[in-house]
Amino acid sequence: MRLAEGAEAKEIRSQIYSVAARVQLERGNLSAARTLIERSFDGIPPTETTLAMRDNHLVAARIYQRSGESEKAVEHLLALRRLDEQALSVATSAKAALMGARFDFQNQELRIARLKAEELRRNVEFERSRTRFQQILFGGIAAAVAILIGLLTFGLVTIRRSRNEVRAVNVDLGIANTSLEKALAAKTEFLATTSHEIRTPLNGILGMTQVMLADSALEPATRERVDIVHAAGMRMRGMVDDILDVAKMENGHFTIDTTIVDLPATLQEATRLWEEQAQGRGIAFSLECADVPQWIESDPTRLRQIVFNLLSNALKFTHAGSIGVRAAAVGEGDRRRLQIVVHDTGIGIPADKHAQIFESFRQVDAGTTRQYGGTGLGLTICRNLAVALGGTIQVESVEGEGSTFTVDLPLVEAPAPVMVDAGQGEAAGMLVLDRNPIVRGMMRTLFAPHVLDLRFAASLEEALDELARGGIARVLIDEAALAAGTDDPKLRVEPIASAACAAGATTAILWPNLDEATRAALKAAGLDQVIGKPVSGARLVEALFTTKRGNPADSPLVSRAA
Repeated sequence: MRLAEGAEAKEIRSQIYSVAARVQLERGNLSAARTLIERSFDGIPPTETTLAMRDNHLVAARIYQRSGESEKAVEHLLALRRLDEQALSVATSAKAALMGARFDFQNQELRIARLKAEELRRNVEFERSRTRFQQILFGGIAAAVAILIGLLTFGLVTIRRSRNEVRAVNVDLGIANTSLEKALAAKTEFLATTSHEIRTPLNGILGMTQVMLADSALEPATRERVDIVHAAGMRMRGMVDDILDVAKMENGHFTIDTTIVDLPATLQEATRLWEEQAQGRGIAFSLECADVPQWIESDPTRLRQIVFNLLSNALKFTHAGSIGVRAAAVGEGDRRRLQIVVHDTGIGIPADKHAQIFESFRQVDAGTTRQYGGTGLGLTICRNLAVALGGTIQVESVEGEGSTFTVDLPLVEAPAPVMVDAGQGEAAGMLVLDRNPIVRGMMRTLFAPHVLDLRFAASLEEALDELARGGIARVLIDEAALAAGTDDPKLRVEPIASAACAAGATTAILWPNLDEATRAALKAAGLDQVIGKPVSGARLVEALFTTKRGNPADSPLVSRAA
């Protein structure tokens, strides 16, 4: 609201500010009251105010007294006293002019009425302003609450939607993982099946080449060609065995068969092939195993496999210098450990590749694979075998200087077994049950020097007929020739085992993926000897015709893949 200009308007404005300041003072709003009272004086010093501003001084004195500004309060009290004195003087003069003032009384009453009306109007306007302010304030608060509720609702909806999306993604991931697991299982099963199918004829080839190489009448030129075929077959079987090993490890078919092991003999056998190849290439080779006990409890096949793979790598990556194998017993008492160290002076391994070389199908780089070949599974198998035997494998290597692999295994000494001759088979007939004609031909060559009457059967029915004819003292059964109608090993072998027992013949069986549970079931079915396969021809002969006293079924001389 704009007030008219002029002295009267200025005075009215001053009074309005004074009244407003008093209202604020009564409400306790000192800051607003102080501002309004200062505006009521409009820059007029307290010493120059008129009587019309007496109430202004009174209000100002109260405000400054309440706000602790004593000097200003005193200043206005002095002005109030000055105005009172002036009013008293005016009152005295007014008596004389009372009669004249009566004439203006009506005008004064009108003026007072106007002032009261104006004050009332101002109060009404003030209340309206306060009401509007409260409405705006409450409206703003309500709007803010509504916005907050909206944001919370939006957040909850978004979170719920995100949660549903995460659930959907998790479901998709679960389906994808299941599909991936099925694909990996199918891949592993395919590798295992394919490797097994490849290895069956390959073993026949290797067996026949071994038989031919053992023939002293073989011409030198032919012997060289057969030896090349045999070496290539051995390399191929090594790769197939590596793939099959990894497949079985992934499928959980990996087993450890602990028996009594001639440790020095096992190490000498595992290093013999590589020693000959190293010497042929002008590389020095050494084996140190004098500081280990001769007989320990372990899995000889796994030990042989670890050393074989480590030496294969050492010879592959060493062009000159030396390769050494050292076995030693370390520690005391129950903490004794067997350490097998394979050292070479080959190309070495970069420090950042030490962990990578133990991963499946991984080599240092692609150039290594192209230059040296290999599947990248040898060290993976070594690590898994070491862990399965309760140990570890570590590598120390300097690029360009060579590598050292240390296999740390538990060491449990065992008493020396007593070996006896099981007989040369002069007075006994032998029956071989195997459906593979290649294998039957190989076995005929292997067993003929040890058995006078050697017979073969391609099926269970033929085997039962041969037993019924009599004259059979030993039966060798291949698991693949048995009926596959059940997964229970005992039920599968009971017909042939019962017939052999009735004929007074001892029984031996070749079984793949042999574990302790299967061995126990086969022994419970009445079999005398259980041999894991695959097995080399020489070792099969050794297992069948040379056994341990008191334990003919568990020969440690049998070699079988993982």
